[in-house]
Amino acid sequence: MDHDEGVEGAETKAQWVQRIYAAMDEIPQRPREHQIIVPHGGSLTFVLASWIKMPIESADYASFRAPSGSITTLREDDFFHNRQVISLGDTRHLDAEQR
Repeated sequence: MDHDEGVEGAETKAQWVQRIYAAMDEIPQRPREHQIIVPHGGSLTFVLASWIKMPIESADYASFRAPSGSITTLREDDFFHNRQVISLGDTRHLDAEQR
């Protein structure tokens, strides 16, 4: 997480990941049944790592990829509050035959 792009004033990778983790702590607290999160490709890994409660210091080793425009579905059950990645990078909605 010590990566620094070398651009003056730019956030480091650690700052970027901490920002995503903070947002992912806040978002589930909102009183909504469904929420939509639209990350760019590089952020998806850390959205998912945060969702499954992977320690931030371990997240540097994870890598999740999904095609642009795809849908990843996350779910938390109401009873045990277990968190699931239901689907990753689903593109069926983009298939012309499915419309």
